[in-house]
Amino acid sequence: MIRWSIEDENGCEGFFESKFFRNDENGGEFSIYGAGQELKECAEKCVEAFNGLPEPTIDEICEKLAAAAREEVEEEGFELPALDGPRGILNYCWFNAIYVDMAGKDDETAYAVEGEGDWGAPTGFVIRGGRVIYAGGDYLDYIQNA
Repeated sequence: MIRWSIEDENGCEGFFESKFFRNDENGGEFSIYGAGQELKECAEKCVEAFNGLPEPTIDEICEKLAAAAREEVEEEGFELPALDGPRGILNYCWFNAIYVDMAGKDDETAYAVEGEGDWGAPTGFVIRGGRVIYAGGDYLDYIQNA
């Protein structure tokens, strides 16, 4: 599932295909990072969970991203057009990386997804135990095991 490019005592990095979310080139390749070699199994769990997000969870992520974007775009001078449904925000933002947010393989699956919006600011979301913890620009503040 993950094509590993770095595997050493400092961490692991690899690439995988997202089944739903798109990157900045409208493709599905994402990178994934873990803080230690022992997190490779955790990374696999995160990718499986990410690619298996249920439709209602994807809609919740999009709704929260849109709400956060409406607040942020005013500060950046970007005009966010009317969105066509809850997933309309995905026409204006993209994602490209996942950070494993687990201390070990026995932790509940947790990860942060990193991206950017057309308004020029970072945006992302954090999932822990299948629940949306946060979506918006300050997603890195919600990582517990960085």
